[in-house]
Amino acid sequence: MNPVPQHRTLLGVDVIGSAQLPPHLLAAVPATVSKLLDAALSENGIERDAVLSIESPGDGTLLVLPSELLGATIDAAVHLDQLTTEHNRWHKPEVRLRAAVHLGPVGEDGGFYQARITHARLLDAPEFKALLKRCRAEGGEDTANTALIVSSEALDTAFSGNHTRLARRGEFGSLPVSHKEYRHNAWVRVPGFDPRTLTSFTSAPAAPDPVARVVNTVHGTNYGIQAGDIHGGITLHTGRRP
Repeated sequence: MNPVPQHRTLLGVDVIGSAQLPPHLLAAVPATVSKLLDAALSENGIERDAVLSIESPGDGTLLVLPSELLGATIDAAVHLDQLTTEHNRWHKPEVRLRAAVHLGPVGEDGGFYQARITHARLLDAPEFKALLKRCRAEGGEDTANTALIVSSEALDTAFSGNHTRLARRGEFGSLPVSHKEYRHNAWVRVPGFDPRTLTSFTSAPAAPDPVARVVNTVHGTNYGIQAGDIHGGITLHTGRRP
């Protein structure tokens, strides 16, 4: 029988669309994300020596922190939007970030723990990606520089008391996530969009592009013409049939 590992706070950050950057800017992405993340953590009372482990798979970053820093970690993820927006205004490469926070038992050996799997499912959830894409489409290119998804376990714990300084419970909207074996409700925050709007985005698809519709009404003819939708060009001929 193995003892249950201690609960840890998991923070993951992933860069959106980095593969579209030219090589000379792509090379600067890891340092850019690290700088933004360091600033967000530090300004919310989390120094680097408090981080239990850090991994940098691809263009993302995964941090494991003590459970007691859950509230400060969610604050840091919220603050990340302000820092990212300011960075994009003045510096290259511009980055857009998805962030995920989860709370669960994680051992010190960096092994294959369920909490890590859940956290990865949240960060990579298709529903989360689609929501951010919809927000960008509705709000324009200068909006939604970051988006945050938080598991129900982490959200309930963080807002069970006075554990956050910046984050507010009312800023998060519910998002059903079904990614591989993970099927639960998560909670999302996208700056510039209230929870009701976020919920409406996830419950109804974006309106399709309008399709031209031509309705013909024909009077005074003996040819018995009936028309509904017409695709392609239309040529009208008038006059009597020879």
